[in-house]
Amino acid sequence: MEATLTESVCASLRVYLYRNATFLCERLYADFPSENNLHLLATCYFRSNQAYRAYHILKGSKSAQCRYLFALACFQMDSMVEAEAALLYPSGAGSEVPNGAAGYYMLGVICRLTDRRQAAIGHYTQALILDPFLWSAYEDLCLLGAEEEAAGLLGDVAVSRLQQQQQHLHWELRTQTSAPAALCIDHFDTGNGSHSQLRSSFSNAGSPKHSRFSSVILGDDTSSCVNSGGPGSGAISVSGFTDYGSNSLAFVTPTAGSSQVPTPGKNMQGIGSNLGGSLVATTEGPTRANIAAGGHSQQRRKFVDEGKFRKSIRSPSTRAAYSQVSGRLFDAVPRRSSRLAGESKSSALGSITSSGSGPGSSGAGGGLYTLAGSSGTTSRSSGNSLQSSGIRKGLSFGSMESSLDDVEEDRPGGSVAGVYHGSKVFQDGALELLNLLRILGEGFRHLCMYRCQEAMQAFSKLPQQQFATSWVLCQVARACCEMVDYPEAERIFSEARRISAHHLEGADIFSTVLYHMKKDVELSYLAQETVAMDRLSPQAWCVMGNCFSLQKDHETALKFFQRALQLDSRFTYAYTLCGHEYVAMEDFEEGLICYRNAIRMDSRHYNAWYGLGTIYFRQEKYELAEYHFRRALQINSRSSVLHCYLGMALHALKKNEEALSLLEQAIIADVKNPLPKYQKANVLMSEERYDDALAELEQLKEVAPRESSVFFLMGKIYKRLDFPEKAMYHFCIALDLKPSTADVNLIKIAIEKLHVADDLEEENL
Repeated sequence: MEATLTESVCASLRVYLYRNATFLCERLYADFPSENNLHLLATCYFRSNQAYRAYHILKGSKSAQCRYLFALACFQMDSMVEAEAALLYPSGAGSEVPNGAAGYYMLGVICRLTDRRQAAIGHYTQALILDPFLWSAYEDLCLLGAEEEAAGLLGDVAVSRLQQQQQHLHWELRTQTSAPAALCIDHFDTGNGSHSQLRSSFSNAGSPKHSRFSSVILGDDTSSCVNSGGPGSGAISVSGFTDYGSNSLAFVTPTAGSSQVPTPGKNMQGIGSNLGGSLVATTEGPTRANIAAGGHSQQRRKFVDEGKFRKSIRSPSTRAAYSQVSGRLFDAVPRRSSRLAGESKSSALGSITSSGSGPGSSGAGGGLYTLAGSSGTTSRSSGNSLQSSGIRKGLSFGSMESSLDDVEEDRPGGSVAGVYHGSKVFQDGALELLNLLRILGEGFRHLCMYRCQEAMQAFSKLPQQQFATSWVLCQVARACCEMVDYPEAERIFSEARRISAHHLEGADIFSTVLYHMKKDVELSYLAQETVAMDRLSPQAWCVMGNCFSLQKDHETALKFFQRALQLDSRFTYAYTLCGHEYVAMEDFEEGLICYRNAIRMDSRHYNAWYGLGTIYFRQEKYELAEYHFRRALQINSRSSVLHCYLGMALHALKKNEEALSLLEQAIIADVKNPLPKYQKANVLMSEERYDDALAELEQLKEVAPRESSVFFLMGKIYKRLDFPEKAMYHFCIALDLKPSTADVNLIKIAIEKLHVADDLEEENL
């Protein structure tokens, strides 16, 4: 009954029937309490969005996979200390993080959220060393600003490591040709083919604890709930955030007492030392200790008469059925690389036990097919010696080898050649994938360092089918937004939404672009569309908030931004947008709180540093404003706006020379930005360099002909030069351009005092 319940639970998980899986798994654990079944039950709770239940039943568990799932539950419950302690237990020097790369990635996320930047960088780096395809770790590493660490992880070092692994594997395979039976079982007992072996050996390169041919240890304390059935089932991940697809892990048929291997999901896709392949563990069978001693503590139940099976396996009809089973388990589903040469052999290498009416009974609730005996459980010692528990009576390794030769007699080449061919194809595919990730990583790294032009050039190197994806287009549009090229950013964002209308990442930035362009109709349509698509998305409510902010309804906009924070308390940009609304309502204290929360979430969020600087500048706390503008400029050194505002703060502190230098840099950074030219003219006027100031304003007048402040400043300069007629002329033009109410009052006061000396008059702009 245990095997049937286990398979039923796994089948329910595969088709996302989490409530049914939970009910059945509770029955399973009630009758057969074990570490594997406990992990499977916790997985059902976690998948059912009941992390607190998984937390309570896993608390105190010592196995690696249970600790990993317990850490995920703690993380979801915002218990970072317990999550980190679970991943690092035991604290000895020889301890390893569960799930390898995924475990290190999890530690990196915890350290990043607890403001331990260097520790997070170290964990992310280790995760990428173990698994160079763990993009989430690379992404977070770039967001932390660790450019030097990120630059080399997808470079030539990773490529050379892959090539070395390929050469080393070839050499080891050639040295194993004298023992074909043991070699075949060693490679294919998990049904995972050369892919898992290469992945595991790459992850554990240089570690004496993990030999290439002992990376998949059967009978370990890690549970294995594996797939059976047709090509559509796919291997599931029971402890991660999402499922791997059917192309990620090979099919392995469940055995009595086995459960699913937990693998990382959406944000934890690394496959580390504990995830080299689909591990098969027994709950009733002998442990590794008594296997090594040569004893068998319990005898497994047989599903079919083994003597008859051995006699009939050589018959033509049985061989045909055998090949059908082999094809169903391995060949029917296309793999990520051409591993069929190795895996089609692997399906014929182990002995098969069936509990169905025939080969067609495979699948959920159907027959159970196991490799290497009816128990399906083997154990390897550290010296790569193969031992087996529950091997069928009377079937020695010699007879097994002869039966394997009979099965393979119609196939060209030996098993070693097949494995090597599969590994060679996988390595070629890995190099291609690494080259693709290198281009994506280069562009994303430049973008995180706000080198937007270089980022766009890097993304342009991508193949057309990769460039025309919503994620890449959103990154390119974000680069245009940082360069204040809002029309181009709008065009690219619109193209991304046309390609993938359901892609909500970047919708908040798109709404900011429309906000700056004052396109209220398009922004309103975007807000309604995103909220209708996903009301639980924080990006959707940020779009709605920007829509109301454009209509000057700041209180309503603030409510929508706060709703976004309710949905995701770590959404940094929502804190910054809340701060902007408080500043617009002149509630500076609340604005300071929001900006500081944004910095607490992400210390490299320069918009929040800029927001703090603007508040202190308006409060005439110029020293504090200078400090925060400098911090923002250290993060985004190419921003024209930040250069300009820092120059304004320095001008207020009477540091005019440095202010002029920064304003010049601001003009060079963005020649279309009129603000630094205006502020430069203001600084020149304060230094009584009136001719230079007028020259700047004349150029600015061509760029912004309807800007009233430009004519107002020109009028003040003409007044100081004792040209009252020209001053009056420019004051009147400034009034005709319909300035704000505050500016109207300033202009009228200047007109009234046109013939009064203004040597001591404050420079109100």
